[in-house]
Amino acid sequence: MGGRLFNHITIICLISLPLIDLSVVNAAEIRQGVKQISQDIATGNSSDKIPRVELSPGYGVNISFIKTGEIVEKVWLDNPAIASLDVDGCLSGLSSQCQQSGATVIHLRKINRLKLPQLPGTNTSLLTVVTKGKSQRQVYLFQVIAGKNKPNYHTLEILPNSNLIRESTIYSNINNNQLQQIIRGINISRQQGLISDNSRLWKRIEQFLSNVRSGKLINIAARDSGISMQLINRLVELGSDGNTQQNFINHSK
Repeated sequence: MGGRLFNHITIICLISLPLIDLSVVNAAEIRQGVKQISQDIATGNSSDKIPRVELSPGYGVNISFIKTGEIVEKVWLDNPAIASLDVDGCLSGLSSQCQQSGATVIHLRKINRLKLPQLPGTNTSLLTVVTKGKSQRQVYLFQVIAGKNKPNYHTLEILPNSNLIRESTIYSNINNNQLQQIIRGINISRQQGLISDNSRLWKRIEQFLSNVRSGKLINIAARDSGISMQLINRLVELGSDGNTQQNFINHSK
């Protein structure tokens, strides 16, 4: 009897486990130490502000272009009085001898402020990165700030825009406008580093979209994927572009 009761309680706990909101997602992302943003945001081709990189005492921050497949050709740090800059390859201007210029990761470190009379006294800087991909060159911009707090992440990972879910996908069993809000919310969460591609939550979201595609009702698709309607409604809120927003009702209650 005791064993059956224990199993019953365990099942209830497992069913209740997926009730997650994005504040928990953010906490998980901080533990992983990686923040992901899209190329559109980092190149200024979106409505978001340019990425902010805060440097803390004793902690460096990496900016990785590995997933975009691009090579860093040139970097400019406008205020070298607050930070040191290094790369994982060889760049003209940073290395004395370069047979082949190129890098994929930039490493920034906070330093004790240097007294450079030619520069104004400020704790911020603009970092400009010029990259070369298979088809084009791009210019990335980052706001670098000398902070004091322990960093939330150690690597800022640039994702190719192709990694985002296409909003034009149509599912037959759900209002398409609501679906686009969900997908925009998912993409915004990934761009802002709230959801990591390597996290268990992302696998659940992929399963949720697959369930919806197979014809399942929204609340059934969420339940079977291990995510809550609270999260779905939050994604709708994030993806709302200012038009009338309609949250889903959790019919499973």
